[in-house]
Amino acid sequence: MTMNTLRPRWAWAGALVGLLIAQACEREGTGDIRINATCRDYCNQAADCNDDIDVDDCRADCESTMEDCQADEQEEALDDLDDCAVESCNEFGACTIGAGLQCSFGL
Repeated sequence: MTMNTLRPRWAWAGALVGLLIAQACEREGTGDIRINATCRDYCNQAADCNDDIDVDDCRADCESTMEDCQADEQEEALDDLDDCAVESCNEFGACTIGAGLQCSFGL
């Protein structure tokens, strides 16, 4: 292999590592990036569990709710939604209720 063929491979490897780091970092704290990523994953799982769920409507509702959430409750509610996004469909409904209560009432 020549140096010219190795450079693109290193560039792709570096880009992949950067993407992985960005994905890991976006799931901490609050803010638009975190809200968008969490609501995307949550709504994709919601649609997988219920064919009547429209992903775009779900995301708009989720993002609006999270933006209106009390600042001190938002991160925990986002953490809860991240957990819900990986739950089986059998557990999804109960998980969702818990996340909503966290944001609305601090429970």
